[in-house]
Amino acid sequence: MECKKETCRKSFSKAYSCSRCDFKFCSSSCMIDHFFIKHEIESTGTSTTNAIKNFKLSELKNNKRNYGNISSLFIKKGEILKDIRLDSYFNFDNFEKVKLGNKLHLLGTGAFGEVYLVKNRKDGKLFAVKQMNKSRILSTGATLEIIRREIDIHCRLIHENIIRLYSFYEDDNSFFLLMEYADSGNLFRKIRKSKGLDEKSAFKYFIQTAAAIYFIHENNMIHRDIKPENLLLDDKDNIKLCDFGWCIELEIGNRNTICGTPEYMAPEIIKEMPYDKSIDIWSLGVLLYELLHGYSPFRSQNENDEEDNTQVMRNILKYNLSFDRKDLSDPCCNIITSKEIILNIFIILNRTSNTR
Repeated sequence: MECKKETCRKSFSKAYSCSRCDFKFCSSSCMIDHFFIKHEIESTGTSTTNAIKNFKLSELKNNKRNYGNISSLFIKKGEILKDIRLDSYFNFDNFEKVKLGNKLHLLGTGAFGEVYLVKNRKDGKLFAVKQMNKSRILSTGATLEIIRREIDIHCRLIHENIIRLYSFYEDDNSFFLLMEYADSGNLFRKIRKSKGLDEKSAFKYFIQTAAAIYFIHENNMIHRDIKPENLLLDDKDNIKLCDFGWCIELEIGNRNTICGTPEYMAPEIIKEMPYDKSIDIWSLGVLLYELLHGYSPFRSQNENDEEDNTQVMRNILKYNLSFDRKDLSDPCCNIITSKEIILNIFIILNRTSNTR
């Protein structure tokens, strides 16, 4: 049997069928391209939101195909720099910290330091500077090489859904990272304020996060710390993934480092088993659940932090998952509960986001 996609025409034994016209394809990738281009975009003019609802996600559930080499009209690859390029515009001497009254405009705090709002003296454009104190880094048991690795990775990632790291500076006491300014806070605050988003809004943030993660995976990396706190929002309400402290470039073999945030950890990490890029796919499912419910699926009710984390991990290993919202669509629930569907659907959603 021959694939019906004009640019493919490969022979195959296992067929994937279009839910509209029953054409047969050699892979779900070819079927997806056919479905979105022919039926939902060019022919009928149907909105891409309805296209997602019309697509039969169950047809993708059993697909085990490796998506490492897929290319599509709908996926923006972004750019990964082989060498770090530094523009003189971003020299630290050109910037000054912004004040709110008599105090510096503090954007956030973390374990290693603070993030400040700064402006360029030449044109007044706003940026964020993350200042990390070396003694605080070392006091946590971390090494300075971890920070240098984070800077090296982050500087090279150019994607519309990833916070841009423009420049960096290091002195005897601190690291300074000059970054793109996302002025609408983070997704965690938005979720808590809304106490659960509608499906349309949740899918928007899920789509954009998946686009960033797909780009990272395409460049043979794992983020390892996907969570709402690491997803910033710009002035157009678009996702900007940040914090690459746990991001790692894959070399030979899988990883086994225990890292990330307990409520978003995949079972493989908790079991201290070797893992690969699929741990980020697990976290995307957790993210979509939290976007819709206002809380994570494996949360604990314990007040003690240590007991809380232990219970969270038990819930993950036992897969104690329930949907408290009864108004969610079946496709939406299917995406949350299946890694295989997410492996397929985040490609579909990336394509959808880029046709709007």
